Amino acid sequence: MSPSGTDSTDGPPPGDDESPARRPAAGQDGHPAGQSAPAQGGPPTGQSAPAQGGSAPEEFRITRWFRWHLAFALALFFGSAFAGYAIFDALPVESLTELMPGGSPLDDIEFTFPSIMFNNLRALALMFLGSVTGGALSLFGLFVNGVLVGAVVGVAVKGTSWAVVLAALLPHGVIELSAFFVAAAVGLRVPHRLLRYLLGYDETPLTRTELVELAVIGAVTVVMIVVAAWIEVNVTPSVIEWVGGPDALSTPG
Repeated sequence: MSPSGTDSTDGPPPGDDESPARRPAAGQDGHPAGQSAPAQGGPPTGQSAPAQGGSAPEEFRITRWFRWHLAFALALFFGSAFAGYAIFDALPVESLTELMPGGSPLDDIEFTFPSIMFNNLRALALMFLGSVTGGALSLFGLFVNGVLVGAVVGVAVKGTSWAVVLAALLPHGVIELSAFFVAAAVGLRVPHRLLRYLLGYDETPLTRTELVELAVIGAVTVVMIVVAAWIEVNVTPSVIEWVGGPDALSTPG
């Protein structure tokens, strides 16, 4: 017995966190009174069970397709367009007449909505096919279409003003070229992802979410081409007439 009349072995020393005064009373199941034991196999109290099947689904993100692949597509197209423009703009009109004795090559194109639409859909498919050719067809399509656009502008400015040339290109060209650039970016990114997979950097070439994004991009670009073709046939001629008159784009000479 201690001098105070109590046994010194009745409790832990003062200040111990396991003091009976600080320890909640235990229930029959060994847990603090007023609290029940968590269900067997379940998560701790206050936490929800993890989603069935492991990790959360991947976020739907279209912008992942428009990074450096799109920047490279833009650089290649406009670089080719500038080269085509520089070459044809440097040629005298007499040389152009010898190169195209029958007039402009655009004169042979049937200017109807179905013909323009299907012609541009073929060009769009060429851009997308870079996905299965290591990006080669996307690069080819960007280069050829860039040179053609530059050449047409180089020829057109010899017989009309820049205002008329822009009026002939911008109404439908903004939508049409945007669809081509997006398709080319896809045609470059898919082989890039495949290469990363083969080198062991990624677990899969393309995730399920990315395949859904591809389907959405494909559908949207097809709609863009259809809309651009309709504008080219039904709106662009009126814009050209409004800017430069009905004979604004007639062949010089």
